[in-house]
Amino acid sequence: MPKFFLISGLVLMISGVAQVFVRPRKAGETTAQKVINGSVLRAVVFVICGLLGVLIGLGVIPMVRLG
Repeated sequence: MPKFFLISGLVLMISGVAQVFVRPRKAGETTAQKVINGSVLRAVVFVICGLLGVLIGLGVIPMVRLG
């Protein structure tokens, strides 16, 4: 099970970083519009979730056992 978290976390982090670079830009976008938009916010969420998955996969954060 930890291998699943490690691999999926890495995939999430890679896709989050890739979203920032491949996002189509509008002509004349300001710096604030480049930083604060849906794609960048989604990419940040992907990287954070991916980092948590990697940490769980490596055993740094223990898995929660319900029940």
